Amino acid sequence: MDGQYFSRNLTWSMLDGQLVVHDNISPMAPRMVTMEEWHELVFFSADGQHTIGEFVNAVGSKYEGTPPNGLRDQIHNVIGELLDQQIIILHDEAVPLPMEYANEFVPKESIK
Repeated sequence: MDGQYFSRNLTWSMLDGQLVVHDNISPMAPRMVTMEEWHELVFFSADGQHTIGEFVNAVGSKYEGTPPNGLRDQIHNVIGELLDQQIIILHDEAVPLPMEYANEFVPKESIK
């Protein structure tokens, strides 16, 4: 898993400061998904340009000294949950993130 790239697979928006992912593809669709802090961090980092291993190392570098035991496993578990729900997907090589997943979704009626 650490050698694979990860990217967002759904559109998203912010509602009252909270990330809301618009699920229209999973077996549980249609639905709006809110996330805990770790899940949000993974989602926003899923740009298709970085591997999971690079992400784990970047998160680990934020800690003073040695990262906590189990950090890699915790991140892998969060990524696994997002993969299971098809919120993110994995790639064998870097891929460009489609514009509709890179930027916040704004309904057409909101654009003036």
